[in-house]
Amino acid sequence: MNLENSGYLWLLLVIPCFLYFSLRSYRTTSEWLYRFAHSKKRPIPYIVSTLFLSLALGAVIFSLAEPTVHYSKIVFNRSGIDVAIGIDVSKSMLAEDEMLPEEGKKLFAIPNRLNRARYCALSIISELRGERAGVFMFARKGVSIIPLTTDYGYCQYVLKHFNDATITIPGSDLSQAIATGVSLFDDTSRKTVKTIILLSDGEDISDDKSPLYEAAQRAAAQGIAIYTVGIGMGRGVLIPIRDAAGTAIVDYYQDEEGAYLKTRLEQDTLKSIATITNGRYFRASQEHSEDSIVKAIVQRARTIEYTRVSEPTWFSLSPVLLGAALIFFMLGIITGR
Repeated sequence: MNLENSGYLWLLLVIPCFLYFSLRSYRTTSEWLYRFAHSKKRPIPYIVSTLFLSLALGAVIFSLAEPTVHYSKIVFNRSGIDVAIGIDVSKSMLAEDEMLPEEGKKLFAIPNRLNRARYCALSIISELRGERAGVFMFARKGVSIIPLTTDYGYCQYVLKHFNDATITIPGSDLSQAIATGVSLFDDTSRKTVKTIILLSDGEDISDDKSPLYEAAQRAAAQGIAIYTVGIGMGRGVLIPIRDAAGTAIVDYYQDEEGAYLKTRLEQDTLKSIATITNGRYFRASQEHSEDSIVKAIVQRARTIEYTRVSEPTWFSLSPVLLGAALIFFMLGIITGR
């Protein structure tokens, strides 16, 4: 036990004084009662009442000293969570079938899938509270852009300022995306709750999905959950080519035979990845989807011991003592009657 204001303990000297005057009061009243009524005052109720009132006085004085007790409290620590955010930068992400929220329109002029994914990543990072975050981009290959860090300002700066028109390349290999996300955790020396967030339209260059699902299973075997976020609409749309200033559409992408390419959101692929790794699938177009993603990650982390730490805590006894003083005072009044 620790006393924050031990100087108040000298007030305990009031209790012996209180007992002395209580005894004198009892003798005086007893004498007057016997003199005028020829009866004796019963000592037991008076002694019990005096004891309770003394305890009430002592409890109030000890509460002024602000006693505290030390104990260890198990708390949830969000710094035990690592999040790798992957953004699809394939050509299909230039399709303009997504709507940007009002805040997103202030950041990005073109309402395409890539900018919607960037806004989603920015919103997720703004919701983090102590977790380490890393960012990677992927198309046919994956590239780590930001290693795991708690410098959220730097993450947001990079996401806001890279040139989306120059980094997009044809095709997307989601198995490579998963492998890149897993590699961000290679330098982690401590045990953490590992999570990958894939922001993609779900299109994959391979018709054979077995390598993709095998990559997801390897991630799941390492305890990594993958949360997938679908970007785009479920119907086929053209992929525009904009001018150098990005202000006007000058053409649309075509295949080698001259036919215009169309792209659509492949939800089943993204849902399968999430299911295999015990993650969840979200749609970027859903309201407050970013909040839901972070809440799902935190909810999963709460069930894992890595995020539970023992924290020394001091508990103040003053409110308890004041409550006890009130009870003792009431008992003193009742028994004294």
